[in-house]
Amino acid sequence: MFKIFFFIIFFVILLLLLAGFSIIRTVKSFFFGPSNTTHAKRHTASSSRRSDQASASRTPVRKKVIAEDEGEYVDYEEIK
Repeated sequence: MFKIFFFIIFFVILLLLLAGFSIIRTVKSFFFGPSNTTHAKRHTASSSRRSDQASASRTPVRKKVIAEDEGEYVDYEEIK
């Protein structure tokens, strides 16, 4: 009985600590701006996306080959 009670208390304290750190980080970033590591990660991610888009624009566009009868409507016939 006491083991379950202590486990629940430990779990609640852990959740409160995580929520508190999240709130502190949000308030800190609001007043002092984002940290340098966060800014650096965003910058490298955006630059890598640009290079991916540039390399994708150089590749030739391939048309998809679809058969003539593919995708046409066919009347439904119930077999009894």
